[in-house]
Amino acid sequence: MASMTERGDHDDGTPDQERVGAVLARALDASARSLIERKDDQDVEHTLELIVSGAIHTIPHVEQAGISLVERGGAVASHAPSSTAVRELDELQNDLREGPCLDSIRHETRTLVEDMAAVQARWPRYTAAAVDRGFRSLMSFQLFTDHGSAGALNLYAAEPGAFDASSADVGALFAAQAALVLHGAKRITGLTVALDSRDVIGQAKGILIERFGVGPEQAFAMLVESSQQTNIKLVEVAGWLVGEAQKKQRGGDDRRR
Repeated sequence: MASMTERGDHDDGTPDQERVGAVLARALDASARSLIERKDDQDVEHTLELIVSGAIHTIPHVEQAGISLVERGGAVASHAPSSTAVRELDELQNDLREGPCLDSIRHETRTLVEDMAAVQARWPRYTAAAVDRGFRSLMSFQLFTDHGSAGALNLYAAEPGAFDASSADVGALFAAQAALVLHGAKRITGLTVALDSRDVIGQAKGILIERFGVGPEQAFAMLVESSQQTNIKLVEVAGWLVGEAQKKQRGGDDRRR
């Protein structure tokens, strides 16, 4: 199979390796910009979709891709699969507790399967399912963040022995950058939640200050005490208080009309 350098230049005279680097840079730049511009709860998932799409269009010989992420409790969930078959295989590994993607997440930086049919002794049930869905080659890269293994980028191809040195080199680079983008996405989402929580708590403190004539510290203490007594999170107590105040304000506005 031809490697990245063996395939030569493109019609426009741009070397393949240079083209791949440019595409990779654009894909990562697009995902970073999207993170900054988007403000809803889909930030992380949207970033994962960009990573998968970029992997398919950037890494040589990749036909399908998906991301497995470690959830709370240790379960591994499928994210942004490029096809139903990829989603099924990702989920099957979690159900069977076996498979190359799980090995990448838990033990190895990279797992390469040149032919699913030839490694059935290692993952008997998973490899049979993969072959049945038309996949013979798989390469999985661990997505490592500063909190440990966050998951894996999983790459699929129909032909055995599809992935060569160029696939491994570009795939490793892409996975490393993807892990950084993923970490950034989670961090931005966390910061957004924190800022939203702070705003709600601030509004609730303002309501208590106005209603009871107390100071900021006393208002916050009232929220904390209410949270402890009801066993409800502080931000949820604050959100309820703000919601009730908004309802009363709307009711007053309606009566004045």
